[in-house]
Amino acid sequence: MREGKLYQAIVQLNGHELNRLHRFVESPFFNRNEPIKRLFEWIKNDLKSNQQEPVAPESLWEVCFGKDQAFNASRFRKLQSDLLKTVEDYYAQEAFEANPIHKAKYLLETIYDRNLEKLKTGALKTAQRLVEEQELKPASFYYYQYELEQSIYDLSRVQLERSTKSNIESIALNLDRFYLAEKLRYYCTVLNHQHVAALDYHMLFMDEIIQHVETHNYSDVPPIVIYHQILLTYKEPEKKEHYENLKRLIDKHIQLFPETEAKEILDAALNYCTKKINSGNAEYIREMFDLYVHSLNTGVLLVRGQITPWSFKNIVTTGLRLKEFEWIENFIQTYSVHLDPRFRDNAITFNLAQLYFYKKEYNKVISHLSQVEYEDMTYNLNSKTLLMASYYELDEIEALHSLLDTFRVYLNRNKELPATRRKHYLNTISLVRKLSRIKAGDTKQIEKLAREIEKTQGVVSRNWILEKLNALRN
Repeated sequence: MREGKLYQAIVQLNGHELNRLHRFVESPFFNRNEPIKRLFEWIKNDLKSNQQEPVAPESLWEVCFGKDQAFNASRFRKLQSDLLKTVEDYYAQEAFEANPIHKAKYLLETIYDRNLEKLKTGALKTAQRLVEEQELKPASFYYYQYELEQSIYDLSRVQLERSTKSNIESIALNLDRFYLAEKLRYYCTVLNHQHVAALDYHMLFMDEIIQHVETHNYSDVPPIVIYHQILLTYKEPEKKEHYENLKRLIDKHIQLFPETEAKEILDAALNYCTKKINSGNAEYIREMFDLYVHSLNTGVLLVRGQITPWSFKNIVTTGLRLKEFEWIENFIQTYSVHLDPRFRDNAITFNLAQLYFYKKEYNKVISHLSQVEYEDMTYNLNSKTLLMASYYELDEIEALHSLLDTFRVYLNRNKELPATRRKHYLNTISLVRKLSRIKAGDTKQIEKLAREIEKTQGVVSRNWILEKLNALRN
């Protein structure tokens, strides 16, 4: 029972939400099935008791139907399914209640369909007031505006004379704003995905949309200007002004977006910094760190109170590269509580390993990384890279070469990894293998490898390799 979909759909609710669901289940408008009420009551009490002992279906059957009815497995499964459907209805109703603009729009549709003329004026005023009070301005805001204008048109067209101008222009304008913003948003997502994994997408009219946006003024539509600016950072990364403009727009408009979308926008700016760092522009390490600190202070990095394991790791990595050891230790301690419990232990373990590496406690690095479960591709790549450097630092050359061999096999077998990114890691493996074979003071081989590193485009941990090569030189 506790591992099934029904229980898991309820267990994540906090106390306030659980009480609201209880009232929902008890409401005769939504549910008149008494066994459903009893089953929910048992689950609610079980959540509060934190009991771990298995519970037999026959025992729950008795709670729901009493002792007089014989246990029926099929009927009991149906009861659980019915309660799950009620819980799903609750989630849908909560989402509906959280969007008063949609409620107002449905009311306007009903007024039109049922010809409730006396309700029209008040409902229109309420809908318009709700739109004016809307603080968030993502693309969906303009879709709500479109729906409202559409309802206004339906309610007023029977009274319009042919010589009177309707609000069709407003309907089209808001639909266009929604469409342009969403197309730009998902096109940016496609460009970002293609950098991370070998995926192919086809999207209609993107060239025409980009040309249109660049020749018309949409400065009053935050999602259009922000996503267009993100697009420019992907298309023309060599122009720093695109990134600076994106930062300015983020500071100006980020509070107008829901927290999930705000995090996506911030990630675009961080991705730009990442690409610059990977191409050798070390100045962007401080830029990225400052972005992270500012975003932690403003709360943009937290979505529903949580920070992703990858944001957590990137913050640690960036701070360590700047030798902000004390800040990072405090960050791990303070913000680990905001990690999803499913990933918390692995994230803490891996990031402590990173901290130990920068503090030159390499045996602790290896010990910690042996406890990490490598499920995500990026996590796996970073772990292998950190292990590779730790083995070198400990002069464990045999272990290092074995790791390099398995690392190469992993890269060649992973078809989801983009060719460019695979090449960067393969370059790194080749250079580290050569580095491990050079003896201190062998000037000829040292300078040969230095020239090769300089010519090689795309090397992971380039600065660390150069540092180790310089140590052999001196």
